[in-house]
Amino acid sequence: MVTAGHCTSGNGAILNPSQSDYIGPVVRDNWKNGHGSVKLSGQSYYSGDMALHRVNPGSSASARIYKGGKTSSSSRAVQDFWRRWAQEGDKVCTGGMMTGEKCGWKVADTQVTFRYSGGTTARNMVVAKKASGSCTVNGDSGGPVYTVDSSGQALRQGHHLRWRGRRGRP
Repeated sequence: MVTAGHCTSGNGAILNPSQSDYIGPVVRDNWKNGHGSVKLSGQSYYSGDMALHRVNPGSSASARIYKGGKTSSSSRAVQDFWRRWAQEGDKVCTGGMMTGEKCGWKVADTQVTFRYSGGTTARNMVVAKKASGSCTVNGDSGGPVYTVDSSGQALRQGHHLRWRGRRGRP
């Protein structure tokens, strides 16, 4: 499973939102807590803020995106993943644990560097903006970013980060 690297516990574990249930170990991570984006082993570029983790035996995961908030069981099937880099003008949806599905986002910029107030830096990020409607809230980070096809299935593009900081270029 993929989530935001800053959502992991000490870059070693994925816990549920109340921090009481261990879901699985982080297998690969490009986020260093207190620092920000780091290059994955063997890569020459920064690839944002992500963590890949293994779901432990006894736990389960499926290719579905939940459409409602944290108590919802409404979901959407994930058909596949998006097969190209994000481009300005792409229309996307987000799925957050707190707010559920939010569509109407439009990619405004790519390869952006964010400098957070505490000195943490996220590199090579995509910015999407909404012209109207409600947005995401704290607790939605790590949720999926996706496009919905004509059959109502999702094409996974990445994951959501709620940003509050200064924006700059690499």
